Amino acid sequence: MIEWLRLWLLSLEPWGTEVIVWAQAWSTPFVDRVFNVAAFLGDEEFFLVLLPLVYWSVNKKAGRWLAFSLLGSTYINSVIKHVFMILRPDDPRILVMRPVDPPSPCFPSGHAQSGVAMWGFLASWLRRGWAWAAAIAIILVVGVSRVYLGVHYPSSVIGGWLLGAVYLWLFLLLAPRAERWLAGQPLSLKLALAIVLPIAGLLLHRADLRGLYPAPDAAAVTGTLLGMSVGFLLEPRWIGFRVDGPWWQRLLRVVVGLIVVAVFWQGPKLFLPAGMGHGLATAARFVRYAAAGLAATLLVPWLAVRTRLASSGA
Repeated sequence: MIEWLRLWLLSLEPWGTEVIVWAQAWSTPFVDRVFNVAAFLGDEEFFLVLLPLVYWSVNKKAGRWLAFSLLGSTYINSVIKHVFMILRPDDPRILVMRPVDPPSPCFPSGHAQSGVAMWGFLASWLRRGWAWAAAIAIILVVGVSRVYLGVHYPSSVIGGWLLGAVYLWLFLLLAPRAERWLAGQPLSLKLALAIVLPIAGLLLHRADLRGLYPAPDAAAVTGTLLGMSVGFLLEPRWIGFRVDGPWWQRLLRVVVGLIVVAVFWQGPKLFLPAGMGHGLATAARFVRYAAAGLAATLLVPWLAVRTRLASSGA
């Protein structure tokens, strides 16, 4: 079944190439900037800003669920990509305006799928017509941007949208049940699951296009999931910070928090030796993302309470 579907997707590449060439014929500096900005809404850097912002200054529960929705979708997307191993567009007529580095498979589009998981979740949480309208508009523009920028076939974007919709439906259906079940479990079991499941996810992920195992992208998402999950479990018991407060306090909380997370996310790179083997480099990447996730969900709330940028309900 998988091989048949892979062959069918490959048969769509000539049509997809023509669509990309047609779209890029409309290229102007302004249109290029618009679609580059749209693509940024699906980048890792944007997620690392939005997730903590919601958790620190808008709604803690929404922030937790958004993190699990997005990280789960990202991991599943990576697994499916490395099952199908569809290469990205490489026709000489196509201008790749935003190269993917390191290279990764094409189907399904991670930007398209994650866009549905993230913006669709936020719209479902807000339960407002304008929220759904905004979410659908962003999802469409982000997906189209991947075709226009020459990094995805239309089939990959459509596949990402469909898989994202199925994933979001299942997440909204199953997450409340999982939360209710976990509420009755001891902290030791919760912590064990928060640690063991991401590590298992890393080890079960296939090698990347370069044959590297464990795959670096899998280390990033599973490391973040581990760190955030542990922080989500410990924060209510140890800190119990509140997201309310005047707008300037919330804004300052976000600014300080992002600086702290950036230190844990990028800071270790300054001290890691050059030329590490893949195994050590991947382990360091996993630990670095786990530390950033833990800092976002535990250290920043503690620091916010200590500096009176947030109050504590504990």
